[in-house]
Amino acid sequence: MAQGIFIICFVLFPYFLLSQSYSGIDVSHHNGKINWKEVAKDSNIKFVYIKATTGSTHTDDCYAYNIKNARENGLKVGSYHFFTSYSSAHKQFENFKSVAKKASQDLIPMVDVESSLEKWTKKQIQDSLLVFMRLCKSHYGVYPMVYSGQNVYNKYLAPRFNKFHLMLGNYNGTKPVIHGAGHYTIWQYSETGKIKGIPEKVDLSCFHKDYAVKNISMPKKKKKK
Repeated sequence: MAQGIFIICFVLFPYFLLSQSYSGIDVSHHNGKINWKEVAKDSNIKFVYIKATTGSTHTDDCYAYNIKNARENGLKVGSYHFFTSYSSAHKQFENFKSVAKKASQDLIPMVDVESSLEKWTKKQIQDSLLVFMRLCKSHYGVYPMVYSGQNVYNKYLAPRFNKFHLMLGNYNGTKPVIHGAGHYTIWQYSETGKIKGIPEKVDLSCFHKDYAVKNISMPKKKKKK
């Protein structure tokens, strides 16, 4: 019995550490109506990514509420777009740009590439994503971070996008590994986190040891002389 207890503790201990190590979250309407005043009391949360749009026409129902209230309560906020193969990169960017106002962004944008890709080949996915990212660079002044699951990223995007900031999901307790040179910026290690003020389970993420909020912050405006 004692040996069994030791094995259980050994297995669970890394997950206990992970539950204490989050540095950011990402949210959408799936998380319910969030009490941002309560969330902002959590000193672990250094960044928040909020879903803005999907495809060429859809806006997340909670985006306006979430970004307004998260920022008003002092949280560093960025917006993300769910990328699909059902409309062109240009049309999807126009949708994102119309919703995620540049002046409201503390963090670089993020583009979510994880499903709804079946209408394109691997090359079309990559080429279209690069168009979207270049449009972001032109409008926001920075390339967006790419979000994906580790396996999806390695199957469809690596190594072509390894030079960009990456948020990669991997929920088995091991840090994401990408094909080719480079590594992730942010590891989304849980999709079942619990944060006071958020009614539903939430994604939890932590930075790679080489990165911090400053690395994903929007560039500061240069003061006119």
